Amino acid sequence: MPPGILANALKEFELAIEDIASSFGFVRAAARLRPRLGDMLHWDILDAEARKLATTFLQQSAAQESLLYRGLVISLAGAFEQFVRRMIRDSVSAMGKALALYDTLHDALKKQNLYRTGLALQTIFEPLDYLDLDYELLAKNIGTCFVGSKQPVLNAEAFTIFLSIISPDKLVDALERIRVKLHWDALGKVPELRTALEKKDTRETAKALQEYLKRFGQTRNKIAHTGSSGIVVTETDFDQLLTFFRIFSRALTAVVESEITKLNKT
Repeated sequence: MPPGILANALKEFELAIEDIASSFGFVRAAARLRPRLGDMLHWDILDAEARKLATTFLQQSAAQESLLYRGLVISLAGAFEQFVRRMIRDSVSAMGKALALYDTLHDALKKQNLYRTGLALQTIFEPLDYLDLDYELLAKNIGTCFVGSKQPVLNAEAFTIFLSIISPDKLVDALERIRVKLHWDALGKVPELRTALEKKDTRETAKALQEYLKRFGQTRNKIAHTGSSGIVVTETDFDQLLTFFRIFSRALTAVVESEITKLNKT
């Protein structure tokens, strides 16, 4: 397995993070400007429309700022889910390219390929908005996956459907589709994650990491399913989330790539 099979997945996520960070920077700048703006304006020269606009802006409260930060949490969660989908898809694609004979494919992956392809084909009458599935290609590829086939083509895209990742357990389940066992202690050894989570040893960091992802998932779900009522997200909260996911995405990529490399040597 050549190195860097997940480089594009990581790059895509990091670009998404930067887009979200830009929006965050705008909201943060507006929040900091608001209490200062009144003394900076020459109210006597403002026309009626400008005066009304400035007054409305100055009357906004911290609650409105939190609402915007809550929206960014949803965007960040969506970007992370897409990142994991892309990791899984690219991993399966790489496995397929390294596969000379269908018979040498691990039985668990054979079953996953058949099962996931079946699920994907079932969506033909109600296509998934977040995936662009080529049903003819799915059918063509699955036809190459049989005992004795020398040119098997796995349906990598099918491995990513009906995938929800925003919790430690669901992340583990998602990676198990491609036979990757997520070792939390391996992530707990990453110095940058220890620093971000303010922990000192591997086991503490591994536990804190799972708890952090769990809380993030709970926050995301409360915002998405309850209209964000009662959920407060501050500037500091979101800044910490951006820092965490920048570090975590790189660490997760390294761990998954390492596991994929090992699997392809067995």
